[in-house]
Amino acid sequence: MVTVPPDLPVVRELSRNADARPWLEALPRLIDEVRDAFSLTLSPPLHGGSCSWVAPATLPGGARVIVKIGWPHPEMYGEADALRRWDGRGAVRLLGHDPARHALLLERCDPGDPLSEDPRPAADRLRTGCAVLRELWSADGPAPPTIEPLGRVTAHWAGLVEERFDRLRPPYDPGLIAEGARLLRELPASAPRTATLHGDFNPGNVLAHRGGWVAIDPKPMTGDPAYDLWPLLEQIDDPYARSDPARALRDRIALLADELELDADRIAAWCVARKVEWALWARHHGRDDEAAEELRQTTLIASMSLS
Repeated sequence: MVTVPPDLPVVRELSRNADARPWLEALPRLIDEVRDAFSLTLSPPLHGGSCSWVAPATLPGGARVIVKIGWPHPEMYGEADALRRWDGRGAVRLLGHDPARHALLLERCDPGDPLSEDPRPAADRLRTGCAVLRELWSADGPAPPTIEPLGRVTAHWAGLVEERFDRLRPPYDPGLIAEGARLLRELPASAPRTATLHGDFNPGNVLAHRGGWVAIDPKPMTGDPAYDLWPLLEQIDDPYARSDPARALRDRIALLADELELDADRIAAWCVARKVEWALWARHHGRDDEAAEELRQTTLIASMSLS
């Protein structure tokens, strides 16, 4: 079996990153070491994920698991501790951890179908996502130091937004960019409460499991719960393809606010902040059309009245 075929997304993505190439070259050896350390029988890798190698496997007793080996970078350092903190409540259960090789042994979801492919109406799928978030946000006690504060992360992003806008000089509304950077800096400090956040709560990261749903692949932080909602709101299906995108967005924000007892304007503000950050990231990486479309959508959200 070829464990690292050249068409894997992690190979395609990280081969463009000079800092990641040494890890990518060492990946076949790491896979062998992790396989031996956990006595795994490996199946071919899954074609998903741009920063990690993921494959189904079985343990000696026949238990079906998932093994994940991550490229070391800041977003992934807190994953194992967050999964331990949740301990199967709203998230997939962590069964083993090899910190030296950045490898996780995870419970395999059954049947494992993503919320993004669920045939129910969007409103029902949004409510399902909210139920998972309520479990994730209910974790008690102080978070371990490997899970970064949201405000520290988004302050760094605000600086990147400003640096990229000044350097690239794209034809964007400077007021919108400044507003996005301001929100990235100010929203965390004004949060009415904090929680352990998933960090990448898109519907592809929510899987059916034993009659319920659990989240996978967190990029955990601690901070404002409203931060987590942007991917769910926009990716459960495409609200911008609706005949009235503004109404679709207002209805979804209202539903999320009601289900999760959050302020609707705060949810919208985080959407603006995160979309501005993503647009400047896309422009920095040469994805100019995507960046322009993202900011067109951001203008729509920023102009909406939610009252």
